[in-house]
Amino acid sequence: MPESSSILCQFSDALSALVTQARSFVASIEHADGWRGSGVLWRGNVVVASEQALPRDAEYEVLVAGELVKAQIAGRDPGVNVAILRLEREIASALPNFAKANAGALAVILGAAGEGVSARLAMLRSVGAPWESMAGATIDQRIVLDSTIGQDEGGPVLAADGRLFGISTRGARRQSLVIPASNVEKSVSLLLEQGGVKRGHLGVALRPVAIPESLRPGDGQRIGLMVMEVESGGPAGMAGILAGDILLSVGGAPAIRFGQLTRQLGANSIGRKVEVRFARAGQVEKRELTIAERAPG
Repeated sequence: MPESSSILCQFSDALSALVTQARSFVASIEHADGWRGSGVLWRGNVVVASEQALPRDAEYEVLVAGELVKAQIAGRDPGVNVAILRLEREIASALPNFAKANAGALAVILGAAGEGVSARLAMLRSVGAPWESMAGATIDQRIVLDSTIGQDEGGPVLAADGRLFGISTRGARRQSLVIPASNVEKSVSLLLEQGGVKRGHLGVALRPVAIPESLRPGDGQRIGLMVMEVESGGPAGMAGILAGDILLSVGGAPAIRFGQLTRQLGANSIGRKVEVRFARAGQVEKRELTIAERAPG
């Protein structure tokens, strides 16, 4: 029994030391409306946060490594779910090396907790192949945690040796995911250079609807995307698409879910011509449109 207790104590002490070291890069982000969230001091004057959780404003206060610093938004990448804040002054940075993710590995989920750091022990439930986010970005690995993400969303997820798996995020169907550190690094570099990440768009607001039986494609597709609004001068508007049309396919892929459609609209799609098939007034028609670049933000 004493030997077992000693092993547990060593494990506990090691975790505690890991969390203590993380105080140098776990950031607490505050907004004027009272919102608080977690982030990571990625570079001396750059803090990374969850884009979907971060309020849409320009100015924030960041507490990291015991220093309270004003910060401004420097760019957002919804595809990877990364936003970056530029600090008004540099803070000594100590970001860990990146870790390789393997299913079953222990993970430590860190977040901001007042003036300290919150920590939870978890496991990488599964690690899969590259995947496409709903906003059209390619994520290097699908890393799923076995623990629920809360206010610590956007904070770092560490391996047992203190290296960095990435940042935590809440995905579809309440899944708790890790955005790999490699993706975060690429996104940070692009945002610092360009202020945004290029994405394509069609210039329409869409809503899923049932396709009338007589207009259903031969593959049995039952759901299409009704055009609720058309952007003036946008790709769809220029191609003659009207509000009320029901999109059946875009670029040969069925238009069933908005997420599936946006996955076709990454940076490489800009300038590409695609055929759009749609139902209008009891008839199936088709148009060719050119995917345009979405305005940053």
